[in-house]
Amino acid sequence: MKISVLVPTLGTREKEIRRLLETLEKQSYKDFEIIFVTQDNHEIVKDIIYKYSNLDIKQIEMSVKGLSRARNRGLDQASGEIVVLSDDDCWYPANAFEIVVNAFKKRQCAKIVLSQIFDPEKNIPYKNYTSDEEYVRNKLQLMSKSSIEVAFKKDLVMNKKFDERLGLGSEFVCGEEVDFLLSNYEKNAIFYIPEVTVYHKKKENGSSNKQIIAKGAIYGKNFNIFICVLVLLRDLMLKKENNFKYFFEGYNEYFKRTN
Repeated sequence: MKISVLVPTLGTREKEIRRLLETLEKQSYKDFEIIFVTQDNHEIVKDIIYKYSNLDIKQIEMSVKGLSRARNRGLDQASGEIVVLSDDDCWYPANAFEIVVNAFKKRQCAKIVLSQIFDPEKNIPYKNYTSDEEYVRNKLQLMSKSSIEVAFKKDLVMNKKFDERLGLGSEFVCGEEVDFLLSNYEKNAIFYIPEVTVYHKKKENGSSNKQIIAKGAIYGKNFNIFICVLVLLRDLMLKKENNFKYFFEGYNEYFKRTN
C-alpha cells in the first residue's frame, strides 16, 4: 500500500521543512511519496528538496493561496492508495507509516484512520485522547480533530474532497479537515487508533473571532440549528465562552455565499 504524504506550504519554514524530510528519511515503511504543494517561495522549497534526492518528492506550484485548494491539487496528483495529511511544521516518529498501513490492513472497511499527535519537546500529548480503539460512532466525535491526525484511502474520498471555502487563505480561516471528515462520515468508515503517528508543538492559544466564525460555518453546513445552540450553550456553561455573535455570523455568512 503506497502512501502519499501531502504537504501544503508557503515555503517560509525552511528549518521545519528540513526537519520533516529528515524524519521521513528514517521511516521504517519505505513505500511512500511526498507531494509539496507550494503557494509561495517556490524556489526556496525546490532548493531544499533537491538535497533529499533519495526520497520520492513531487512539487506542485500554485499561483493562488488557500490550504484546501492546495490539498485538492495535491490529491489530484497523488499516486498512493493512502494519503497522509501533513504540515510543513510537523515531523514523524520512525514507525509512523508502518502504524498507519497496519491499521488499514487490520480494519479493511475503514476509509479513514485517525491517530494521535504528540509534542516531544514538552513530552505531552497534543490533546486529551481516549485510550480505546474505536470506530467513530457520531459526527460530534470529529469536531476536535486536526488534519495531521488524518490518513485516508484516496479512491474512497475523491467525490468529497476539501471545501475550498474553508481553511487558511479562504473565506473561513479553519475547519477544512473537520468538514472533510464530516462529509465522509458513515458507519464503520472512520477508525481511531490510540497511537502516536506524528509530532507537533502543542498550541496554547484560544480561539480567535475568525476561528469562531469558521466554526459557525462548519456547524451550519453539517448540523441542524438545535445542535448548534446546544454546542454554544455548552461552551457558555463549561468554558465560560459566549460565542453566539461570531458563531452565527459564520453560520449565516456560509449560506449567504453558498446561495
